[in-house]
Amino acid sequence: MTTIWVLLNWDIIYADIPGAFETKYQAAPLDIVDDSFYHSRKELFDKRLEEIRLGNAVEILMKHDAEHRPRGTWAIGVSWDLCPSKDLAEIVEVGYI
Repeated sequence: MTTIWVLLNWDIIYADIPGAFETKYQAAPLDIVDDSFYHSRKELFDKRLEEIRLGNAVEILMKHDAEHRPRGTWAIGVSWDLCPSKDLAEIVEVGYI
């Protein structure tokens, strides 16, 4: 579930939020464990939830997966070897039924 959540929200988690990143090599934003994490990205999360409600979750997940899986980009909460892209997409798709 964590891998799916991160892939659905990758661009939001790694958004250019002031103070969240000190180097481009961080695996997670500095505020990920703070209450400010959600509040500083609230508008982005609200927009993403609407995109998911509209049925775009698989497309969003596959976009981020295709961008980062080939390089094995390390990100907090992501386990590339847990299951292939196809399985993740199927899990998300089942959530709409």
